Parts: sequence; structure tokens; C-alpha cells
Amino acid sequence: MITFLFSEAPDRYYYRTAKVGQMVKFPCLSKLKEDVDWARLDTPDSTPEDIYLGYIGILFEWYDRRFTVDRNHWYTLVIRDVTVSDSAYYRCIENSGFGNQHFYGLTVEGDF
Repeated sequence: MITFLFSEAPDRYYYRTAKVGQMVKFPCLSKLKEDVDWARLDTPDSTPEDIYLGYIGILFEWYDRRFTVDRNHWYTLVIRDVTVSDSAYYRCIENSGFGNQHFYGLTVEGDF
């Protein structure tokens, strides 16, 4: 009997472009059914700024009401009414910060 094991790459990158005023959603399904952590980064290698810590269920207050985490739908990070300053990388780490990482590069285009 031959068994094939498939595993995800530990770091996955996704890219999204949005226009000013749109809503974007970034899903992060934890295969271990554990909470996830969300952070914002200027570049993939820069120091992360925490947005949401799943193990305590906190969305940090410096993120305004446009940012929410929908825990009922794969810990989806939802950003309403995006602005050009929301252009960045958003990182999700599964298993309360100890699992696989998923990076979402967001580019927000303004009206010119």
C-alpha cells in the first residue's frame, strides 16, 4: 500500500487589489480548529503590528471600527471602506500564533 502525504507550504502568499471604499475579506482557516493571530506588516520581512490575538479574542483598539475579525467564518479579517493607507501585508498565523502563516498583500488604488 502506498500512502501519499500532502502538506501545505508553511508560508502562503496571496495578493489582492481593491479600490478606495471597497470591503476586503481575508480568510484564515486554522486546520487545528484553534484561534488565529492577525498582524499588519509594511513588507513581508518587517516588524508585525498586531491586529488581533485569537487566544484572548482581542482586536487592538488602534484599529478603528473598519477592522473586524469574523470568527464564525474562518477567522476572516474584514476591512470595510479601505483607504490607500491600508495597502500593506496582512499576516495570519494559525494555532494561536504557532502554526502556518498566510500573507495577504493588499494594494488599494485611489481615484485619480
